[in-house]
Amino acid sequence: MNRYENLKDIFYQTIEEKTHGIYKQRAYFHSLAVSSLCQKLALERGLNIELAAIIGLFHDYAQFIHHSSFEHAKRSSEMLTSLLNEFNDSEKQIILNAIALHSHKEHIDDEYSELLKDADVLAQYLNEPDIILKTASQMRLKRLLQQG
Repeated sequence: MNRYENLKDIFYQTIEEKTHGIYKQRAYFHSLAVSSLCQKLALERGLNIELAAIIGLFHDYAQFIHHSSFEHAKRSSEMLTSLLNEFNDSEKQIILNAIALHSHKEHIDDEYSELLKDADVLAQYLNEPDIILKTASQMRLKRLLQQG
């Protein structure tokens, strides 16, 4: 997972430079939690653990860098494009697509997009069990908790 480690270094460096205070803390905590949950779910679902870790780490990248959730999934995907030189076209497509689609919790997409959506909802819940989730996220969480 050297490619993941290289990207993680870039992630850390950028978060250090572009975020401060509670926003930096949230960037690290949420991104690393989602990345770890993506790895766990990838193991369970027979998916590539390295790609899953990257998807989880960078899924909210633009939101933390630009301090705005406006179209953050699409913008995070676009920001990551230039950092994926070590990946083949298929791997790039998997990573970028999953990140771009992760805010659409109400839709069913490819297996990596679903993995990220599930990990994102689970991380939010584990961080704040009393959180009020949108209906689509509630349904995902209920399904995940019943599987466990």
